[in-house]
Amino acid sequence: MPKMKSILLGLPLLLLSCVTTEENVVLQPGEVISVEIPKPKAEESVVEQKTITGSFQSVEGVMDRLSCFCYHSGYVTTEDGERIAVCFEETVESCPKITVTGYQTSKKISENGACSKGIMGYLKVQSYVIGETDY
Repeated sequence: MPKMKSILLGLPLLLLSCVTTEENVVLQPGEVISVEIPKPKAEESVVEQKTITGSFQSVEGVMDRLSCFCYHSGYVTTEDGERIAVCFEETVESCPKITVTGYQTSKKISENGACSKGIMGYLKVQSYVIGETDY
């Protein structure tokens, strides 16, 4: 039995001496280090690139689900009546005609306060033309 006690006492000490932080600080018996790894609030995946034309309704500064996924956002309504969520790098005001080119993406949000968790797809705009002017 004495041999077993020494093995059991030695094992926790061996395990504690192997646990280190990024700075290679050895923990002493009884010491505890709590490491919190931040989880991303949203996961984004790129799906495909496309170009759409239609009227644009901005929702920037408006309580809209799309605002949880991107700030400079709104919806392009095509001639066929399809309503497509879009996200810009800058503020774009509502207009009767716009052509946007970008990547269709989807973003997943974990619960974070005002935004409920979920997935939403939208077009992340790379370039756009309002009327006949290229921006």
